[in-house]
Amino acid sequence: MGMDISAVNPTDADNDYFRANCWSWRPIHMFMSESCADVYGEDIDNSMNYNDGAGIPGDLVEECADKMQVMLDNIEQEVPQYIETYTYDDGETLKVLKPVEDPKWKDAYMVPLTRLQSWVHFVRNSGGFEVW
Repeated sequence: MGMDISAVNPTDADNDYFRANCWSWRPIHMFMSESCADVYGEDIDNSMNYNDGAGIPGDLVEECADKMQVMLDNIEQEVPQYIETYTYDDGETLKVLKPVEDPKWKDAYMVPLTRLQSWVHFVRNSGGFEVW
């Protein structure tokens, strides 16, 4: 189960879809809420927790992407308590956002910073999107 995000008017064929499982969607959505919910509003922000087609309209995606990029560029200074270096079983290490403090769930709700960068790219080039 997850969130299927469809671009409304993508700028290229490779940018028409973004998928996030339920575990990674929470930190992606939290990141977006913290950086730009003031642009698109509380009703849309709350609705993006569900698979009901809510999303950001095309005329707002550029402003949202700009604000998310600024937050991402400064995330280690903005929320250092939620940034960790995570080592996978194969030895690969990545910087991740872990916004949940409960030790039981902390590792489940993490997302690599590179994935957040992919999200910003998707939003910027989506022409608007819907969460299904």
